[in-house]
Amino acid sequence: MKHVLTGLVMCALVFAVPARAAQPSATPASQAADQKQLDQQIEKQQATVKQLQGDVAREEGKSHDTDAKLKQQDQAIAELQAQLKALGAAPQPKGH
Repeated sequence: MKHVLTGLVMCALVFAVPARAAQPSATPASQAADQKQLDQQIEKQQATVKQLQGDVAREEGKSHDTDAKLKQQDQAIAELQAQLKALGAAPQPKGH
């Protein structure tokens, strides 16, 4: 999931940079301003990617925890089924 999100952001940047470079700028001052704005957009995108990576890591952690709990429950069910089977196979005492 992290790689997909990173790939999407990189694709967006790859398409944005050439489109931005194709636009003619009038003066070096406007070029510097454009570059500054582009740098800010890149920083913003990188911050978003980091946040999304953190979200993915948290969700993966939750998933692993849930998986471990389910395995424990499966084991407990198997043990209870074995006990029930043993009780069913045990000879029944005769009542009065």
